[in-house]
Amino acid sequence: MANNRLYYLGLRNSDPQKTIKFLMASDLQSFLFPTPSKLNYQEGFFKVPQPLKVHFQDHSHDSLLSITPLALIKSEEDSANLLFVHREIGHREAFKIIIGEKRITVFTSTKKASLFALHQLKQMLDFSQNEIPCCEIHERPILDRRGFMLDVSRCKVPTMETIFELIDLLSLLRFNELQLYIEHTFAFSAHKTVWQNFSPFTGAEIEEIDTYCKDREIELVPNLNSFGHFERWLRHEPYKKLAECPDGFVRNEPYMIRDHGSVLKPGLESLEFIDSLYEEYLPHYSSSKFNVGLDEPWELGQGFSKKKVEKIGKHRVYLEHLKGILSLVEKRGKSMEFWADVLLEKPENANYLPSSASPIIWGYEADHPFDEQAEVVASSGLEYTLAPGTATWRSFTGRWETARKNITSACANALKHNAKGILLTSWGDCGNHQPWTTIYPPLFLGGQFAWSGKEASDETIGAAVDREVFGMASYGLGKALIDLAQLDKKTDFNIPNNSLPWFALFSDQPEKLPQNLSEQTTPELLKEGLNWLMQLDEINFQFENESKVQIAVQEWKLGIKLSITGIRQAICLMEPYDNSEKKEEDHSNLLGKFREVWLLRARKGGLQEAVDLLEKSLRKTYYH
Repeated sequence: MANNRLYYLGLRNSDPQKTIKFLMASDLQSFLFPTPSKLNYQEGFFKVPQPLKVHFQDHSHDSLLSITPLALIKSEEDSANLLFVHREIGHREAFKIIIGEKRITVFTSTKKASLFALHQLKQMLDFSQNEIPCCEIHERPILDRRGFMLDVSRCKVPTMETIFELIDLLSLLRFNELQLYIEHTFAFSAHKTVWQNFSPFTGAEIEEIDTYCKDREIELVPNLNSFGHFERWLRHEPYKKLAECPDGFVRNEPYMIRDHGSVLKPGLESLEFIDSLYEEYLPHYSSSKFNVGLDEPWELGQGFSKKKVEKIGKHRVYLEHLKGILSLVEKRGKSMEFWADVLLEKPENANYLPSSASPIIWGYEADHPFDEQAEVVASSGLEYTLAPGTATWRSFTGRWETARKNITSACANALKHNAKGILLTSWGDCGNHQPWTTIYPPLFLGGQFAWSGKEASDETIGAAVDREVFGMASYGLGKALIDLAQLDKKTDFNIPNNSLPWFALFSDQPEKLPQNLSEQTTPELLKEGLNWLMQLDEINFQFENESKVQIAVQEWKLGIKLSITGIRQAICLMEPYDNSEKKEEDHSNLLGKFREVWLLRARKGGLQEAVDLLEKSLRKTYYH
């Protein structure tokens, strides 16, 4: 095959130097990420001048010069060796790059497409700073919406620097939307009781993030849960009057016991309260969209609304609240998005929703029925989105096989059923104990599939993480993150929304742990997994004094340490032992390291709660 390609390009039986250049050109395609859908090589090479002289026919694109990492200087069109031509080429985010021997010409119709093209050119120059093989690249997305949602309410609120680094990475991966999931971590002026220990975002910070996003052609969409998941408010006395169940509730599936409410009581009083929050929260965002949440109203119908639910049904009551929220959103000139889980329980209710309401179908397991659910919602005529997950929460390592299948399915079914696109979610359930670095592989995978729909191997994704996050062409940490995230596969463990080590430490029903574990795995498999983790822990990565890599290695090591602790606990639960041999472990060093690593990327607020949850779970551990 290689000989045929060489012959086609006139390189067979040619001089060795020319053959080497061709092989270099072949390597280029595997170096670019997201991987190009269409890349055609031509003869010759473009010798890269220093600096490149650029001209944008659409002068509004000149602002990109201040954010691109490329060394560019403005030039007149005649003297430019990098020319951006304004032309419609089939999609507003599409770009076409033609690299000739004398000039690089880029065709785009929007600033966003020009930025994507600049990212692609930066990667090409990283591959070879002196010369680039002549070629033609034509790129366009398969999905219009390529969003990412980060949970910033479950204890971990990132620093501004961390948020900005994330936005830069999202831009590189061609995401065009960011949402920060907020329950209580916004500094509402009249509600300090709720957020005072959690280092919330201020209005000024949200505006700064909004501007940073806009400069990079990303839409920052406000996200504020407006019905369920209100426990951060309803646990405090001043807000208990707004609760469906102010004294708490019990639920069997998923299992939970709470001494405070999590759902607002449906009605005018709650709507007026939410209206006051919107009044302060929404002006800091420039987006015309708003995700109001409304998912998982666990105890709806158990308290305040019990009689009404018995009379007209839970779904009618829910729909009335949704319409009330919709009116609050629309009076502010925004369009409403909401999580679709309750709607999917009775999908015919979609017929009662106005076209301005946009459901988001979420599901985070490998076999989630996106196909069936998307078909149902699509038949309603509503504009909708699919939301897969990074599968990093309730885990110390991530669940790579779950993330890969889940993200792939969501993108494929969004395309199949004409969804607007995807909103890739990264949650922080139960304390957000997962190291930050675990999000990188699924984030790259999501960017790849949402843009092109093309497969990318683990090796390709790992290498791209090394280059684009850590700035090193062959480092190995990116692939190591993927390998570590396959721990559950190695131990044959598969309980939805859980990794084995996390489950062994944090299960809500510890009395059922031995049985649950024995149904999933064996002590022998756990010991194999433990030995494998210990081998990984001994890896010493060689790298220059680069802070990003140092932080990531510390996070990777922390994930291993926590996983070792969880697996050792699982082994003890599954194997008979002599109580006299039982020994308690000292976890003070592990907790200290957890604190230290947390503060490398996140604010102090919320840390103590996360540590308390972890310490409580570790108190139960022992070994023999």
